[in-house]
Amino acid sequence: MPFILCHSPKGGAGTSFVAAHLALALAEAGHAVTAVDMTRQDSLKLYFGMTPIQAIPDFDAPEDDAHVVAGVSLRQGYRVAHTDAFALSLARGEVPLTGERYIIADVSADDVGLRALLLPHAALVVMPVVPTAIGLAALTQAQPGTPLVEQDYTGFVINRLDETRRFGRNAHTFLRELLGGKLLGAIHEDEAVNEATARGQLLPAHTAASAAMKDIRNLAVAVAAVCAPGQDAIEDVA
Repeated sequence: MPFILCHSPKGGAGTSFVAAHLALALAEAGHAVTAVDMTRQDSLKLYFGMTPIQAIPDFDAPEDDAHVVAGVSLRQGYRVAHTDAFALSLARGEVPLTGERYIIADVSADDVGLRALLLPHAALVVMPVVPTAIGLAALTQAQPGTPLVEQDYTGFVINRLDETRRFGRNAHTFLRELLGGKLLGAIHEDEAVNEATARGQLLPAHTAASAAMKDIRNLAVAVAAVCAPGQDAIEDVA
């Protein structure tokens, strides 16, 4: 199964939210999934109903130490990823980024060094974009010197889309035209997200009517299709 790197050039795009719920939706669909929090903030676990003081096993901890929530094995990778030996271990193929399960890594917007280190090993980069003026401006930072639409293995997700607002509708239309098949999906603004997180609940269990969770399940289908054997480039998936 593939290694998926979740990263945005702009903080506040909801990368941790997308990474966590993509992992949950893939697990719900029957896939084996590991979600790795590679951020200093250590906030990925909050979307799995955990508290800030609860610890999850390090990325290099024994498999027996796994902490599993709703079918997703949670790991903390920030410490391991910022050791001197990590780059060498990656180069030697000693870091388990391939195998029988999806591995989804959440990387902070400002941690461009780690992003560059992990990028050659990723089957897919998932990049959340918020449909605001600042969010759209951040697209120019996706990969300096390279036209946005020529990134073969980057898929984009519109996060917190509010189509009751004119700018949101126009931004959605603009991004669909710009990105074409590279736009994996859109996640609508949903108050259930904040409510579930505040109550320490999983979003799938919080409400059956969650618009965001419906969108995330569709996103998981799109991601699985892109990562399926035989897919050469993301633009082949409409």
